[in-house]
Amino acid sequence: MENNKIIKLLGVTKVKRLAKISLALILVLLLGFFFAQSYARYESSVKLSSNIDRAVYLLKDGKMTFNIDPDAIVPRSTPYTYTFTVANHNGSIEGDMNLKYYVQLKTTTNLPITVKLYRNEQYSPSATNIAEGFDLVQDEDGAWYKLYTKSPEYQFQYNVQREDTYVLVVEYPEVYKSHLVYSGVPENIEVAIYSEQRV
Repeated sequence: MENNKIIKLLGVTKVKRLAKISLALILVLLLGFFFAQSYARYESSVKLSSNIDRAVYLLKDGKMTFNIDPDAIVPRSTPYTYTFTVANHNGSIEGDMNLKYYVQLKTTTNLPITVKLYRNEQYSPSATNIAEGFDLVQDEDGAWYKLYTKSPEYQFQYNVQREDTYVLVVEYPEVYKSHLVYSGVPENIEVAIYSEQRV
């Protein structure tokens, strides 16, 4: 009875119009949600196919770092491989001191990944992983991360152009696709190169 009074007060055409507008809004919201999900999947696949292809030039003492995009890591059967180089020259520009350097990896502990690093070797089961083992460390903010064993030290002679090529391998097994607890969780992987003058 009261519903009929409301309909009479508003008029049948107004009620129909409000219902259509409400339905259209719901439809727009649903389409927006599905579009956002599809775009996120597309963006991830684009990032997954890219490589770091980064070159680091050591011309003096210091520390250089770069990160791998954490959005690009999802479970899959084949490992991710990223290539970067460390050199003591940039074309014709050379350093004026003998240097020694090492590489160290650091990751957050959000995802069940395995990280390996190879120097001047193609990734294969027989290649030598130079980032074997890690320590679980807590920073001043209370966050936990894995600090991988630093690589051996390598040397650059200032008057000899040299370049070392690294392959970083990240394994995130496909079995974790069904673990919703890891869905959308970011993982940060930092590569740090420490260099100092060699006397």
